[in-house]
Amino acid sequence: MRSRLWSGYGHAVTDSTTFGRYELRELLAVGGMAEIFLARSRLGGIARTCVIKRILPEYSTSRPFVSMFIDEARITIGLEHEHVVKLLDFGQVDGAYFMAIEYVDGVDLVDILRAAKGLGAGVPPLAAAYIARCMAAGLEAAHICKDHRGQAMNIVHRDVSPHNVFISWLGAVKIGDFGIASARNKLHTTTVPGTIKGKYGYMSPEQTMASKVDPRADVWATGVVLWEMLVGGRLFATASPVDTISRVNEMTILPPSEQRAGIDPRLDAIVMEALRRPLTMRTQTAGAMAASLDAWIDGRFGAADLEALLPKLGLSRATYHAARVRGRATPSARPSGPSKERTGSVDPIDARLRGLHEEFREGQSLWTLVDIGERHAAIGQRPQALAAIRTAAAVFAHRGLLVQAVCAIHALRPLIDKSAFDVELSTLGRLRGHDRLRLVDHMATLEYQDFWRLVKEADPAGLGVEQTEQTLAHDVTPLLGAVNLNDFVRLARLSRIERKPQGSTLVREGERSDALYAVGRGRVVVATSSRDDDDVAGGVKGRVYVAALTEGDFFGEFSFLTQSPRSATVEAASDAILLRIDRTAVDELVSADSAFRQPLLEFYKDRVAELLLAKNPIIGALPQEARRGLIKNAQVQKFLDGEAIVKEGDSADELFFILNGEVEVHRDEGGIPVFINKLHEGQFFGEMAALHKKPRTATVWAMGTVEVLAVHREEIERILELAQDVRKLFERAILVRAAESEERVRETTRIFEGV
Repeated sequence: MRSRLWSGYGHAVTDSTTFGRYELRELLAVGGMAEIFLARSRLGGIARTCVIKRILPEYSTSRPFVSMFIDEARITIGLEHEHVVKLLDFGQVDGAYFMAIEYVDGVDLVDILRAAKGLGAGVPPLAAAYIARCMAAGLEAAHICKDHRGQAMNIVHRDVSPHNVFISWLGAVKIGDFGIASARNKLHTTTVPGTIKGKYGYMSPEQTMASKVDPRADVWATGVVLWEMLVGGRLFATASPVDTISRVNEMTILPPSEQRAGIDPRLDAIVMEALRRPLTMRTQTAGAMAASLDAWIDGRFGAADLEALLPKLGLSRATYHAARVRGRATPSARPSGPSKERTGSVDPIDARLRGLHEEFREGQSLWTLVDIGERHAAIGQRPQALAAIRTAAAVFAHRGLLVQAVCAIHALRPLIDKSAFDVELSTLGRLRGHDRLRLVDHMATLEYQDFWRLVKEADPAGLGVEQTEQTLAHDVTPLLGAVNLNDFVRLARLSRIERKPQGSTLVREGERSDALYAVGRGRVVVATSSRDDDDVAGGVKGRVYVAALTEGDFFGEFSFLTQSPRSATVEAASDAILLRIDRTAVDELVSADSAFRQPLLEFYKDRVAELLLAKNPIIGALPQEARRGLIKNAQVQKFLDGEAIVKEGDSADELFFILNGEVEVHRDEGGIPVFINKLHEGQFFGEMAALHKKPRTATVWAMGTVEVLAVHREEIERILELAQDVRKLFERAILVRAAESEERVRETTRIFEGV
């Protein structure tokens, strides 16, 4: 796949497509595994350009691949190094899995190789050595990365090639594509023994034989890339994969100096040591290779020199973006690379604050502003602390990121009294309406304006303009976005904030709990126990990763609302800040204000009903928007043990979905009571009478407390008019139910008549 992630070439996405929390701006490439888009996000509260890699359907529907994709992503999201493309987010939207990746404004190494070849030469030796040195340093950071317990994560890239090396216009070199490459290789080498995937010309000999690989495979690939930069041609690649693999394993490798004059023998030696086939003779670590290249470069070349080289190769931002669709602007993201100017007028007084300010300029997240505020508080600068935290929380709230806003404002609790804290919460509640003038007026009340100035400079197109902001649409935050102002303040005050380190188990499968959670900061992953041979074959060792959640997402709500055991284990993929809402807090709110019942009911319908309907084999076949339409106009009804939900012979206008509990279906046959079936949560009943407009053919009794979602016939008909395939599924289910009912009647009759 020609992954021109940061090149500016591509096709415009008509009218900007909303994809979860992202706005897809431009389709850059489509390959064997993913579609790649230039996108915009405000996940951290500030608009930023990023790259979305959306996994193609054939992979998104593969349970082993999805599990390993999430497993790899949860590891690599914590990998931060100046020479590694940062993974910002991962998860799924409407069943499509994706990664959100740092936007590096520049070129990839393939472009540099082509440009150099067009000039009739290879890449200048110093430049080639510097790029390879940065690659090796980034790979070493991955290879030695440890988890929160201090244990090695054993990350190996497995797909190092010029396609995955990116150079910004400021000369920053970054290697990317860790997670997908690793998950893909695991899938093929564990489920189909002996199968190999990837770019054959950069594979190590052990990788071509589908053997277990270690970091030395990445060292080999880096050596191949360096050889090709120096020589200006391919080392092993041919038109035939079989021939290429044969050359990787058998061809005599000549030093670069024998292919191109002027290569220092010492640089030759570094290349050739990385390309030794016996593992014990090859350069043992990427760090060792980086150190050797550093010693050879000896300070003679750096990022500024690489920046100056690009125009000499005919590569510049102006010419590179000339192929854009006419009229489309170049993305306005801050390029990734060495910072050349300071932003704002805040003057940090200690090293930690200076580091946080630099982190804010590079990462552009309001959470870093909260960190700045907490640091000011730690060193006794209360006014600056208040201003920084209030600024971050207010912008979060203005942009509808209410979980983040509440988690952020809780950082003020040690600094102010209870009444003042309620005032802060009330301010956030009023900012929920996206009224920019109200936000500006609030910022004018802060003692220090420097932090607001920093935010506006980081997001000039959104917060730095005087006119009404053109904002990314956000879904209304469950509960926090739906309640009235007073209940928002109460709910936010009663909520608890929990900080969890990476690797923590947040909830455990099978346990019971009286709390639901939302992610304020960080990422979490959801896993269930594996009982499927395919899962074990996928290499996930008895655990299947089924979802990834990010800032603003809720979890634990199903067991909280239905009072059933946890259906999955949730782990922190990074250090996380959680918003915890206990049942006692909800009960207190319901007692204090009956109006809170309606948002709570809508939350129940949205979180429980949507999940159950999506899992139903018939309703799950409907598009998500159609299911949500059914839920929006449906009624939740509660029945106690022994109550009749529907009665035989009554007129039928509704179809029922069981949200919680069990029911029994009975039919009267000439005075003989006939047990037809027992149904539980996720199943439906009443479809036969409702869709065929006939009286009820059976009585359905609640067995214990039961909650059902009642959908009116007209709503079902409206949806089925647009989904005839689902209508056929319903009709087939009706025939099956009718046949089962008649068989039960015959069995009961035989028993009662003694036949």
